[in-house]
Amino acid sequence: MAILTQSGRAAMAAAIVQLPIHLAWGTGLPEWDSDPDPESTQAVGLVNEIGRRKLTLWQFITPDDENGTITVNDVDDPTITHKFSPSPDNAPTNFLFLLFNFDLADAPAATIREVGIFVNTVTDPELPEGQRYFTPDQIIDPGILLALERIPFFNRQPSVRQTFEQIIEI
Repeated sequence: MAILTQSGRAAMAAAIVQLPIHLAWGTGLPEWDSDPDPESTQAVGLVNEIGRRKLTLWQFITPDDENGTITVNDVDDPTITHKFSPSPDNAPTNFLFLLFNFDLADAPAATIREVGIFVNTVTDPELPEGQRYFTPDQIIDPGILLALERIPFFNRQPSVRQTFEQIIEI
């Protein structure tokens, strides 16, 4: 069987950022507050999505544990952090930094327990041009779930703009 090369992974990342990208959030299940179910690689959506927001900003990044300004906790050990730096001239790499800025009015009183990154979401074409936040009834095709994360729950506040930074390794 052939292997997927680093340049092949960078090509896949470059293709992904050409697609519509959204971060969906959901209430999940209250029992996750004490005993969360692990994420499944077979998942195709959130358990209880309440909305999704278009990508705000993206860039290619490279590992840089000495000087990196973008940090992320290790998946297996949250006490360990990894650092990344922007790729020079935004040259394609197999690491993507994705930033999503939710607005004050986006699900202002919801409890959030899960997030997912989707590509190729199709929204209702009758919606106003420039709309960036979508509720499930405004989505015609959810697209493909690229990444899923169950997070410690938090209660949304209408005075707080939520920001999510995600690093995706292809």
